[in-house]
Amino acid sequence: MRKSLVILLVAVLASVAVDTLRDRTQNRIDEVVAGSTSVVTFDVDTQRAPQPIAESARALWYACNQTIANRLVVLHIGDGGNGMATLSPALGPHERKRLTGCLQDATIDRVRGDVLGIVDLPAA
Repeated sequence: MRKSLVILLVAVLASVAVDTLRDRTQNRIDEVVAGSTSVVTFDVDTQRAPQPIAESARALWYACNQTIANRLVVLHIGDGGNGMATLSPALGPHERKRLTGCLQDATIDRVRGDVLGIVDLPAA
């Protein structure tokens, strides 16, 4: 009887743990707010990358842009590797996490991004 109770308790705890992990790692779709805009500013560092830093920044943005839903993007990249992307409609909380994680997780060898800020502008 006692052994059965312990097995049941372990099974229940394992089930709760798996369910919690599933909820936290699920890729959720964010609500779209028509007319809203997000402005993402980021900086890129390279470690002996073969191409100029501006090209590395552009390549990293295009690689990470695939992690978010289709958005109208206006992208400006400076010579020093700093960039600003204007996205419309605005990013939701899950897309914001995916984009930030991609830019900061060394998606491209020897290229690392740092998100300086994401500002949401409401619909006009």
